[in-house]
Amino acid sequence: MKRNDQGFTLVEMMIAVAISAMLVGGIYAALVASQRTAGALAIDEARDAARMRAVELLRGDLRARLKFKAEPGSEESCTMILSSTSDGLSLGEMKRSVDEVRYTASPKGLKRAEGKGPETELAMGPVILEFWENGAWRKQAASGPLAVRVTFSEPPERVVIP
Repeated sequence: MKRNDQGFTLVEMMIAVAISAMLVGGIYAALVASQRTAGALAIDEARDAARMRAVELLRGDLRARLKFKAEPGSEESCTMILSSTSDGLSLGEMKRSVDEVRYTASPKGLKRAEGKGPETELAMGPVILEFWENGAWRKQAASGPLAVRVTFSEPPERVVIP
């Protein structure tokens, strides 16, 4: 009996298909893992951007403050009320007004409101405001503190604003 040497046997084809399937499966798994990583990085980037925006807003409001008041709230929350000046231009005349800015830190996040306007959520997750007075960090401040410390959770991060 003469064997025809022009082709592959069934066993060789099955081995080639099995190896190809393993390679395609490995590539697919790597693609899915990289998509998950990209999604997680996008979430982290959005959270970090929101935190940076919150800190910059708070820093600017603290620099422009005329009056300072901190009030304890319910559910481990704290409200900081700042009265600050803002300049506005109205048809060639300069107009200065005093605005109230309210920050509320709680286990739900950090919120900011201007005047009697609605609250804007700046950061999600537990946030703690502490005030540097008389050589220690305190949950309440009797007068204008020398610095404010904002503690974010998930992941933990502390920012001190002089």
